[in-house]
Amino acid sequence: MNVLNKLRMSEILQNDEANSTTKEIEMDEQEHEDVEGDDHDHEDISQKSQSSSDSSENEDEEESELHSKIDTLSTQISQNPFIYDNHIEKIKLLKQLGDLYRLRDARADMSKHFPLTEELWLDWLRDEIPLISEDKDKKRVEELFEKAFGDYQSVPVWLEYVQYAIGLMKEKNGLPLVRDAFERALSAVGLHVSQGSNIWDAYREFENAILSGLIPQPGAVVTKEDEEAFALQNQKVHQLFKRQLAVPLLYMQNTLDEYKEWLGEDIIDINTQKAFDKAFEKLQHLQAFEDKLINSEIPQLQTYQEYIQYELKSEDPSRIQCIFERALKENCLNTDLWLQYTTYMDKLKLKEQIESVYERAVRNCPWSSQLWVKYLLAMERQSAQFEKMKGLAERALLVGFSQASDYLSVWCQYCDYLKRRINWDADHEETLETFRLSTQSAVNYMFENFGNEGDPGAVLQQYLSFVEAKFCKNMERAREIWNEVMQAGHGAEAAMWLQYYRLERMFGDSKHCRRILQKALNSVTDWPESITQAYIQFEREEGNLEQYDMAVLKCEAQLERINERRAQSEQSQQELKTKDQQAHGEKTFPKKRKQVEAKYGGAGDSGLQKKRKVDHLASAKDSAEPAVKKVKEEIKEELQEENPTSDKQEDSSRVISEEESNSRVILHGESVKHDPSKDNITVFVSNLDFSVEDEIVKGFFEKCGEITNIRLVRNYKGKSKGFGYVEFTDSNAVLKALKLDREFINGRPVFVSRCEDRSVAKSQPLKFSTNLEKNKLFIKGLPFTMTKEDLETMFQVHGKLKDVRMVTYRNGKPKGIAYVEFTDEQSASQAVLKTDGTVIGDNTISVALSHPPERKTSLLTRSDLSLGSGKKETAFRGKARTQVTLLPRALRQSGQQDTGSGDSSQEKVKTETTSMNNADFRAMLLKK
Repeated sequence: MNVLNKLRMSEILQNDEANSTTKEIEMDEQEHEDVEGDDHDHEDISQKSQSSSDSSENEDEEESELHSKIDTLSTQISQNPFIYDNHIEKIKLLKQLGDLYRLRDARADMSKHFPLTEELWLDWLRDEIPLISEDKDKKRVEELFEKAFGDYQSVPVWLEYVQYAIGLMKEKNGLPLVRDAFERALSAVGLHVSQGSNIWDAYREFENAILSGLIPQPGAVVTKEDEEAFALQNQKVHQLFKRQLAVPLLYMQNTLDEYKEWLGEDIIDINTQKAFDKAFEKLQHLQAFEDKLINSEIPQLQTYQEYIQYELKSEDPSRIQCIFERALKENCLNTDLWLQYTTYMDKLKLKEQIESVYERAVRNCPWSSQLWVKYLLAMERQSAQFEKMKGLAERALLVGFSQASDYLSVWCQYCDYLKRRINWDADHEETLETFRLSTQSAVNYMFENFGNEGDPGAVLQQYLSFVEAKFCKNMERAREIWNEVMQAGHGAEAAMWLQYYRLERMFGDSKHCRRILQKALNSVTDWPESITQAYIQFEREEGNLEQYDMAVLKCEAQLERINERRAQSEQSQQELKTKDQQAHGEKTFPKKRKQVEAKYGGAGDSGLQKKRKVDHLASAKDSAEPAVKKVKEEIKEELQEENPTSDKQEDSSRVISEEESNSRVILHGESVKHDPSKDNITVFVSNLDFSVEDEIVKGFFEKCGEITNIRLVRNYKGKSKGFGYVEFTDSNAVLKALKLDREFINGRPVFVSRCEDRSVAKSQPLKFSTNLEKNKLFIKGLPFTMTKEDLETMFQVHGKLKDVRMVTYRNGKPKGIAYVEFTDEQSASQAVLKTDGTVIGDNTISVALSHPPERKTSLLTRSDLSLGSGKKETAFRGKARTQVTLLPRALRQSGQQDTGSGDSSQEKVKTETTSMNNADFRAMLLKK
């Protein structure tokens, strides 16, 4: 720096000399220009002063603008603290402003709601460490380090920690504190294959520095204590080298060379060499994974999964935890990865580490009910206090899950804990009452927030009734609970009645069992055969002959009534099919229809009735097969007579297959009879393109599970009607298939729903929620050319997406509206702020939180409509197209006739009647 200064000064002096010489020459030639030069100098000084003033004003304006932006962000954060980018922007502006105290508060506020990244922690720590002046400052910094360790395992953060510890060497017990810091760092990240050597090298350099300080000065007298201290420190360095060489780390060959150089020998001891060889061999296997990580882009989830699977085979808990931590640092929002890690930690049964991992898991992925449920279980295994368990459950319920099933799973887990907490062999009144109140609170919570769909299987109430019946011996209360369940809309479900019956059978008495079965017999509509079987079996086991006979009579009578209703429903369907048959049959097969009519009794109703009987035989039981076969053969012969051919190969299209002849007999097409026994393994598929065949449907659903049968409903030509049934081997496949609802086949959205008998099925509720969904957006005004992939690309920059649904017409054409669901509310709120009003091409889109209007219900039923009941409007249609006048024709005519007399009263009647409307007439009629 001194040399540079001298050079610069010499340049300045030389320039000054040159300038002075030039000025002297110019002064000799033009003296009058000196005055002008002085004036210009004054002007330059004035301009510089003005420029400085302007710069100061600009700085003030910039600072004022920064304050305004910070205040705006503070307001937004106070209203919704879960928008990540607002915190980042506020911290950036405060750092630019240099306001340390507000910056510290902003960072602390963000840390409450989000785990901070490695970069954020390093910035924070590096700002705080130089400000340490008192013990409270050191304590605050150490607390910050502990929080940083709790978010992610970061090698740079641990290096910052050991450097901070080295800075405290001069304090009391400074050396042990530094060594403790290094050992903690090695335990946390010392096995990190690519970065762990940084910690090891820093530790060795620290110990080497201490060793160098113990070397005696030339001429100094060396005591025995000095020799012992030197030997002890020398041994520490030896041990550090050996420990590091036994760990598979990148560039470990360089560490070996350094060790040999430090020893001054080319050969090391046999044990160290063996440990190095084993670690180096391990490194060769890990090198492939490390190369993939280096050459791929973040988050590298697939590579990390392969890496984890490899380490799991080694069964080394430390290495497995290390690779999990590395993967989670890059994939901190991946719920499946956290579930995988927590499952592994549950197996290790390390109390302190398990709680830490679960706390970090729910901090990173609070929307996952599975993580909260596993967290509750893990804490229960560790015998956590009741207050802690209660607080944990309350935290879970406050995070804002997207589905009712998530809340239900948390409530069920918490109620399970409360039930297991009861010690039935001791005084348990308090714990039992806590269980009862909490379970009832769960029932109320689910109903108030989600209605009957909150707990569709009444799981919570069934659980409470079971505990009341089995453990409390309180069947009266159990029956009350079940009556509430039935009154809540489950009275027509056979499965619920059978559950009630089983509970009564185990813990109740025969009288109430019989009463339950009798009520079920008269109430069940979905599967009455199961109730009749249970009722008859019960009377066989518990009743006398008279009671058995009575049960059989009741069951037979009820089944007869049900079969009659089914027959009526089938008949109405048959009539609709017959109309369809007549409409299509006359157009397609007019000649063959006449021939068939003549063959079965001639034209007219009687012939058609006979023909319909044959149609019915085609779908009847095996006993009718000969008649159907006969009709098929006759029609086949007649068609062959119409189109004779000597060479079948030349005109094979005229040969009628068995399937085609079957479609000719059943003119209205192929029907599929509902089989209630397979409802739980079957889905109903509709809105299919008519060209879609069984193979395409099979290819679409085979990823859900093994398919046993596909039954597409067909018309009289044998072509698909666009709907049918897909039958699986188990019910789990049905659940997967239902998730494919509104996915596309051949450009059309496919509707997938549970299979049920629509003739007796109860009305279905609206599938999609009508409540405010804070994590789902409703977008309208989209260009029709915009695809689902375009929408995902547009919105995924604002947060992790859970689902994107483009709303289309039944033919697959877009409506210009869509729903985008995020995994968390803050991302959705951020997306609304940043995308609402965005212009895409010629369209300006509208983005808002999803809050569909409730479906309107009819205000008036048919029985409500009567004369004088007022406006005839319902939710399904508006005013009637034909408005019939209620004024009698005689009055209308009398009002129009001219009596020819001058009677003023008649003229008055005439005037009134001609101007009288329906309301006037109704008022007049009611008055009379």
